[in-house]
Amino acid sequence: MRVCMILEGCYPYTRGGVSSWVNDYIKSSPDTEYVLWTIHSKHEDAEEMMYELPENVVELKKVFIEDAFEDKKSYSRSLKSGRENYKEVIESLETFLTGGDYIKALEICRNYNLSISDVAHSGELLDYSRTLSEKKDNLGLAETFYGMRSMLLPILYLIEQEIPEADIYHSIVAGYGGVLGSVAKLVKGKPFIVSEHGLYPREREEELLINDWLVDDLRDLWINFFYNLSECAYSFADKVTALFEEANKKQEALGCNIKKCEFIQNGIYCDKYTDIEFREDDGWVNIGAFIRFAPIKDVKTLIYAFKNLKEQMSNVRLYIFGDTDDQEYEQECKGIIKELNIDDIHILGYVDTIEYMKRIDLTVMTSISEGQPLALLESLAGGRPCVVTNVVNCKEIVEGKSENERGGICCSPMDINGITKALNTLCLDSNLRRQYGMNGKNRIVKNYNHNKMMKRYFEVYNEVL
Repeated sequence: MRVCMILEGCYPYTRGGVSSWVNDYIKSSPDTEYVLWTIHSKHEDAEEMMYELPENVVELKKVFIEDAFEDKKSYSRSLKSGRENYKEVIESLETFLTGGDYIKALEICRNYNLSISDVAHSGELLDYSRTLSEKKDNLGLAETFYGMRSMLLPILYLIEQEIPEADIYHSIVAGYGGVLGSVAKLVKGKPFIVSEHGLYPREREEELLINDWLVDDLRDLWINFFYNLSECAYSFADKVTALFEEANKKQEALGCNIKKCEFIQNGIYCDKYTDIEFREDDGWVNIGAFIRFAPIKDVKTLIYAFKNLKEQMSNVRLYIFGDTDDQEYEQECKGIIKELNIDDIHILGYVDTIEYMKRIDLTVMTSISEGQPLALLESLAGGRPCVVTNVVNCKEIVEGKSENERGGICCSPMDINGITKALNTLCLDSNLRRQYGMNGKNRIVKNYNHNKMMKRYFEVYNEVL
């Protein structure tokens, strides 16, 4: 079996999170051949691999969104191709702004095979932008025109991509990756599966809402655009998986046929973590945060909460482990630490999770959006209680169904005082930390096993084949 795994901005060029999941997934199925079809914003994002590719990866095909904006002008061909062709292509691309017949849209865009640059510079795109801007109170023509270019040219670029051969196309995202998978399904007629670790449009919406450089009308267009990317992927997919049942219901609400939906819980190699012993008391309480520097992880809230905690008790230390997704955001976080003069925050970057789990007493995650984070599962499997925010599935994982299953404390997102209080509770009571740690370990071992997860995914493969 040859599986084309479609990835967006992650493996093998970033570490942790989905990248770690993909690496384990491929390595644990050595009899399956994998083609990696990866999407990146810029060429520089895919220069250095963070993982050594397993032997069963037989092909790596990269797509760069920035290539959609290469200025290879050929205005003379615009006239030869016919203005009606450009008008029809732009109207088809409009489907990704308004919703509609995605099959027809992909067919028209792929069959005309027009120069992306010509479409970008066409009078038809300008006319469409003018009409759209006139309907918006706070959106000028220039903002609309360049907004349309930013949204629609990458879609046309993805639709025109050469498709690698595979028996199954499996996208780990319902965004740009979902568009590639939809095109593969349309052209090759092979099964297409979407597996979401989070809800793609919801995550993009949350990121857009905290950006203050977008005017509201343009922000709304971007948000609708991302929701329609997911709707396109759902419409073409044979199966759509999520990490828990409630997420399937949300996928249905976003336009997915519930008959396609299935949930497959994440799994980890529990044996790697269950033998980690509790740390001996040395007078300090060490808090670990296995997170990436990215706005969606809300590291700033964590910093402010630790500042409050440090004012209440001096014998606490915070260790932040993980790579950087957003350099500017990382510098902003470091600036806050320096400005507030907070002692005992140590930023260590990417580390060996198991080795550093031995050095901490509890973990914390302050994300504003998550799926079913592996770092949380690993923390609990290692007997480390966790303070988490109530996003997506984290509350269920941490609290279980009864007090005997509780492995930590759940707080509201961005609730600095609530997170401070939860950290304080666990830092002051070593017995409570041990009890929550054992509760969490027992439940993770029982319910979140890697082999069980892999078995279910391959059952899905066989079903769609």
